[in-house]
Amino acid sequence: MIESLIIGALTTVLPLISVLAINYLTLRWRTWMTARFVERWTEHPAYYQLERDNVISNSDQRVAEDINLFTDVTINLSTNIINVLVNMVTFTIVLWGLSGALSISLGSTTLSIPGYMVIVVYLYSVAHLALAHWLGKVLIGVNMNKQTVEADFRFLGMQVRENAEQIAFFEGGERERRRLFSRFERVRANTLLMMRKTFRLNFFQSFFSQVFSPLPTLLALPLLLSGKITMGGLTQITMAYGTLLSTLSFFPQAYQSFTNWMALSNRLRDLLWALNKARDKPSGILLKHQGTRLQCENLTLRQPDGSLLSHLPHWQVQAGERWVIRGRSGCGKSTLLRACAGLWPYGEGTIIAPESVRTLFLPQKSYIPVGTLKSALTYPLEPDVFTDQQCQQALIDCCLEAHAASLTQFDRWQQVLSGGEQQRLAMARVLLHKPEMLFLDEATSALDPQTENRLYQALIDQLPNCTLISVAHRKELEHFHPHILTLTAR
Repeated sequence: MIESLIIGALTTVLPLISVLAINYLTLRWRTWMTARFVERWTEHPAYYQLERDNVISNSDQRVAEDINLFTDVTINLSTNIINVLVNMVTFTIVLWGLSGALSISLGSTTLSIPGYMVIVVYLYSVAHLALAHWLGKVLIGVNMNKQTVEADFRFLGMQVRENAEQIAFFEGGERERRRLFSRFERVRANTLLMMRKTFRLNFFQSFFSQVFSPLPTLLALPLLLSGKITMGGLTQITMAYGTLLSTLSFFPQAYQSFTNWMALSNRLRDLLWALNKARDKPSGILLKHQGTRLQCENLTLRQPDGSLLSHLPHWQVQAGERWVIRGRSGCGKSTLLRACAGLWPYGEGTIIAPESVRTLFLPQKSYIPVGTLKSALTYPLEPDVFTDQQCQQALIDCCLEAHAASLTQFDRWQQVLSGGEQQRLAMARVLLHKPEMLFLDEATSALDPQTENRLYQALIDQLPNCTLISVAHRKELEHFHPHILTLTAR
């Protein structure tokens, strides 16, 4: 009685433990892969280079979803293959013993084929797999495209959500509807293609199986007619043949899963290739860090296609100086700042940047992460680096008094704050971080002149020794910058 209870308990618990172990293994593997890919994605900075050069699409989806699907499909296929191999060895031995040898008379010679039914079932399975590969190999590309078109459709919907106010002002709902339907048409077309190819694969697999279903009985008939086996033996052979065939049929029947696995593997391989390419991409602009001044020598800035933006024979900025960069649109003002940050490889020349100097770059539209206002204000540092009093004072100094009491409020501040408020928040970051060198790329373009002057005056008062380089169009800012660099397009 006790033994029966123990056996029953083990029978119930062991499968549950097996499922739990497999799920845990899958999670551990996904965690490991995600950590490696995220580490590669966020260094050098590869994430910017992938988007700048349009090297690969939907890198975020490949990290967030493809790794999850890849680990799940791989573990499932691996466990099934292990079961198949165990059953294959077991029933190959069983069928080999049951089928015996087939004797074929060739004149005066008798040809004996031992385990002939095993040979036939393996030949049949190879033919079945070859048919599945011939009909189903196209599904690899279709599955890869599925991930791409689904991600593109989702990205467009995300754009509508994040820019809802601007779209509403333009009354662009009808245009966005057409864009969404147009993007979804690619999803629908790819799904229909997958349905057709899958149906064709399944139809021919089913047809192939039905046509050859009488084969084991026909193969065993010579043994029955010669008296080597009885009807019971025929039944045993047929069952063993069917079991081995069912085991071997896993590979052609799971071919669609294999194509999905191959598509996921290819997408992750392509992402890894793109990350390596971004990391190893040579730059025509030599960036060195030494001394305390910023210096450009024979600097030529180009577009990615090689066309010339501007040429700067010599430019030198001493520590503590304040410069404004002027020039018409498209002459390379923002590109010069990118080159100084090491983010622009297209061009030639040398940039010598200060060594061991706290540097901060503010673009026209700064990134504001989702979270508390304090975490948005202190980015990229952690919120606990600064006290609440420091953060509140920075907000007050940058004309954001209304938000000084909202430091712990969690929100999507990129959508909550207006364009001008976002630029004031970015300037408040500057007052908190206190950089020794500051680059402003039209960072106050959304502000009225009075507020703009107040923020620049706060920068100069609180950071008197900061090296300041501003890209601006308004002449009113020139009195904050004793030095002017004018870029001209060539």
